This record gives sequence, C-alpha cells and structure tokens, in this order.
Amino acid sequence: MSPATLKATSVQGSVRASTGKAKGHRMFNNAMFRRLPLGLGLVGMLAVGMQGCASPGSLGEEGEVSFPDLDSSYLDTGDFIAPEAIHRISEGQSKEQVRRLLGDPHFNEGFFAVREWDYAFNFYTGEGNEYITCQYKLLFDRDMRMSETHWHRPECADFIFPVEVDASDADERAHEVTLSSDILFAFDSSELRLEGRRGLNELVSILARDFVSPSLLIEGHTDRLGEVTYNQVLSERRAAAVKAYLVAQGVPASTINSRGHGERDPIVTCPGQSATPLLKQCLQPNRRVEIEINE
Repeated sequence: MSPATLKATSVQGSVRASTGKAKGHRMFNNAMFRRLPLGLGLVGMLAVGMQGCASPGSLGEEGEVSFPDLDSSYLDTGDFIAPEAIHRISEGQSKEQVRRLLGDPHFNEGFFAVREWDYAFNFYTGEGNEYITCQYKLLFDRDMRMSETHWHRPECADFIFPVEVDASDADERAHEVTLSSDILFAFDSSELRLEGRRGLNELVSILARDFVSPSLLIEGHTDRLGEVTYNQVLSERRAAAVKAYLVAQGVPASTINSRGHGERDPIVTCPGQSATPLLKQCLQPNRRVEIEINE
C-alpha cells in the first residue's frame, strides 16, 4: 500500500522564481512540500527551535530570538547552500569553522566582537523553479564558540531534516520513521547533532499529537565499511542515543526498546572495498535509524 503521511508541512513566507532577477514575493499558506525519502534534505523541511542562553541584543522582550529585516541583507535574495553544510554545524565550533561551512554572514553584524551571525538561505520548494528564503541565526558564547542555532520560522528546518511517519501495514496500526544517521550523528559517533535533535523534537511532537499510547522500537543500522563487530556496537550505541534523547524529551522509557543490527540489513549494495567518497555516498541509505511505532 502507499505510505500514509501523518504530517503535512505548511509555510508562510516569500517564494521567488529561481530564473532571472527576483520578481517580488507572493504569500502562500498551503501544504506545498512534496514527500521525499527521509534524510535526503533536498526539498522537505521541519524543526523545533531550540532555546537557551543568547547573546545581548538577540532576544526580544519576551525572550524570543529576534532576526534582522531580510531586506537589510547585502544579498538581493538569499544564498543557495547544500544542506550537508548545515548538517555539519555543531556546538563548540569556532567562527572560522562556521565560516568555512556557511560562508560569511549575510548581514552587517561584523565578524569578530559580535556574538551572533545571521544568514539567509534559499531552498527549492519542489514547485518548478520556485524557492523559499529562510533566515538562520547562530549564537556564540563568551569564548566565541557556537552555542545555538535558530530558524526564523521553525518550518524552515524541514528543508534540512524532514520527518514523516508512514503507515507500514494494512490496518495502519504500525508506522515507521527512517532517519539518516549522517544527519543524526557525526562520523563514527553516537553523539546527536543539532539538526538531528531538531528532527527528534519534531518526532516527539508527532507522537504527542497523532498517537494516544504508542510503543517504539528503535533500530540502528550501519554500512559495511569497517569491522563487523565495531559496526554492531556503533549501531547499538546510536539506537540507544536516540532512545535516551526521546526519554529526555518526555517519552516514557518503558514504551521504548532499542537494538542494533550493524551492517546486516543493507538497503543498497555498492561495488568497491576502499572507503572512497563515492562509495561512502553510495552506501549512505544503509546508515540509518529506523523507528517502528505501534499503537
């Protein structure tokens, strides 16, 4: 049967044509984003903004993060960026590390003494050549290390890490979520990345909204590169890390089981033995965390 999507994403914002000079803005309020495989990060989008300690001038009177007027950017429109660059942003990075991933900030806040950088990124909507411009803010601590990121509209993060819950059997009592380990975790690590945590925050919201008393089975998978025993342990650690984060967000631990499959259940097969960039890219679908939801 066709997968049943339990979440529709709608965004209000500015949409422009990607050919020629921007011809202005039009407002829209419909669930316009096409369903894509999870973790591809090319068109879909989601997120829950993360709160915390912010630098002076970045918070409004009620503690909300403030953003500069989009028209004050030195760009005529936003800048197109590979989602993988945002996947690699993490706490503790220096400004130079951030700059190498994202480029110079797009507004006039400066480089050195300031504790917040603002960007305007373009993402294709899946509707022809139209794209949406999303504002992205990074906050730095007193040591000028990256401490937080925020999207102007939480929906914008769906372009980076879409989360969809699909019906997996005929009576729709069991559902499945597949999340890319490359977005959830840094290479060879079981520590969750920023965008990975945002994705899991969205999953927590879906569980609270669309389910009454769900139980979860979290299964970690790796590719075939590396030692079999090591991959098994890594898959177990990653599944356990996802469980621990969901529990920390309020999902009862008694309703979650986790286990690792190592490299035993690949989705794709790819030729080659050396860990070349091309082979790693080919094997990417195998590096995943699958979450089965039953109710």
